[in-house]
Amino acid sequence: MAQPHYNSMPARGHGTAPLFNPSEPRELPRYFTELKFLFASSGVTDDAEKKALGIRYVDYNTSEQWLSILEYQPYDDSQPALPYSYDNWKRAVISLYPGADAATKYSMADLD
Repeated sequence: MAQPHYNSMPARGHGTAPLFNPSEPRELPRYFTELKFLFASSGVTDDAEKKALGIRYVDYNTSEQWLSILEYQPYDDSQPALPYSYDNWKRAVISLYPGADAATKYSMADLD
C-alpha cells in the first residue's frame, strides 16, 4: 500500500466528512459518491486504503458489520478468482441494505 492519505481526508465527524445513517439505506449510494469525490481529491487509489477509509466514517456497529464482509479482505494477485477490490466490497455493502440499490429508486409513476 502506498503512503496513507488519512491526513488529506476529513476527520470522522468533521463537517465535510461523508455521513451514512443505517436507518436511511437510500442514502448509501450518496455516501459512496461522496467517498469517490474525496478519494479523487485526496489522491487515494489503493483499494485496501479505500476500504479502510470507507468504514472510517460510519458508526461502530456499522463498521463492524462492513469489516466482516468477505469482500473486505484485501485483493490477492495470487488468487485472481477472489477479486476483493473496493468496488466488489462496495457492492457487497450495498447488498446488505434493501432499498439502497439504485435500481430501487422511485419513479414518477410511483408518486401517482
